[in-house]
Amino acid sequence: MKADTKKYNKLKLPEGWEINAAQSFEEIQGIRNVWEKMQQEENKPSIDADIDRFISVINTIKSDSQPYVIILKYKGKPAAMVIAKIERRSIDIELGYKTILKPKLKCLTVSYSGIIGKPNDETCSLIMDILIGFLRDKTVSIIYFNHLEKDSLIYNLSRQIPGFLSRSYFLENEKHWVMSVPENIEQFFQSFSQKHRGHLRRYQRKLEQKYAGKLKIAVYSREKDLDQAIKDAEKISKNTYQWGLGYGFKDDPKNRELLTTAAKMGWLRLHILYIDGEPCAFENWIKYRKKYIGHGIGFDPRWKQWRIGTVLFLNTIEQLCKDDSVETIDFGFGDAEYKQSYGSISWDETSVYIFAPRFYPVFINMLQTFFSAINKGLKYTVDKFGFINRIKRLWRNRMARMNPKEKIA
Repeated sequence: MKADTKKYNKLKLPEGWEINAAQSFEEIQGIRNVWEKMQQEENKPSIDADIDRFISVINTIKSDSQPYVIILKYKGKPAAMVIAKIERRSIDIELGYKTILKPKLKCLTVSYSGIIGKPNDETCSLIMDILIGFLRDKTVSIIYFNHLEKDSLIYNLSRQIPGFLSRSYFLENEKHWVMSVPENIEQFFQSFSQKHRGHLRRYQRKLEQKYAGKLKIAVYSREKDLDQAIKDAEKISKNTYQWGLGYGFKDDPKNRELLTTAAKMGWLRLHILYIDGEPCAFENWIKYRKKYIGHGIGFDPRWKQWRIGTVLFLNTIEQLCKDDSVETIDFGFGDAEYKQSYGSISWDETSVYIFAPRFYPVFINMLQTFFSAINKGLKYTVDKFGFINRIKRLWRNRMARMNPKEKIA
């Protein structure tokens, strides 16, 4: 399992340091104790850095990727770990929603929150030197960091150390929202204005009165119930505008692998709202440690007037208020109005590419930079004039028209 550091960038490690790398499932299992101990000691342990979650992710794409988990040791003791995989990664060159090119490059992808062990400044600098060494010796053509916190040392190093032609530009900044679980549902309501509280209570009351005896909210967590849960969640997702854009909850091998692992580990919490037996809204959550982590939501737009997404979320909050084992709700990647409305804490994140200092990777970087600059200008215009909400409405209306049952009385 010991890595040949001469292979990388002929980096001379400081005295007392050594590198190990796990590049197979057997080698990963061999470092399970070290991995779990480091993860346990993290201030904000992420499920994406969990060993079992990592294995399940690799299993979904194992034909196209290989685990590459780096352990840095100082005087024989583990000091830090980089949780990553080597894969053929598509670099999407987009103009608006249109993908123009999708060149694939060999990439070392670092998982979200995938640098663990609480590395200090010296260790982080060493990690960055090692990773950039992979680019110089042609092990990979790009390094990809998935959603780095912008106030982290690794983010700052990723913007300072690489050369001008190797850096990515016009990075997309995203807010990451979380909220503390209130002591009870009344405390939750009290955090809003009187007017907003009235709206929220009215949404619940109107739906309960209109469909008395026909409402059901199921929370799927067991492996034996997955077939029904996946079928119903996908049925809802097919009616959303996200599905029209190529996203949404899908019954595919990758999603099934992740959900099955989540169920086996006791993490899965898939909430689905039914009205008269018809699945209408879903929330896909993972319960990990003391967090409830969002992994996708959706609702049938035919029920939009009844605010079923909000009603389902309020039910989730009410249930979590009774669960002392959950302290925080993590809304996951990306910004959204509902996250801003309910979230109490946020921080900035951005994904970062570092390109190898060779002709083709640099060419792809410049191409992506050019179109990213155009997209930034388009996004500014769209946001300024409020076009984004119109675009979403058009997609929702289009999906509703495609559904033969257009109206819900």
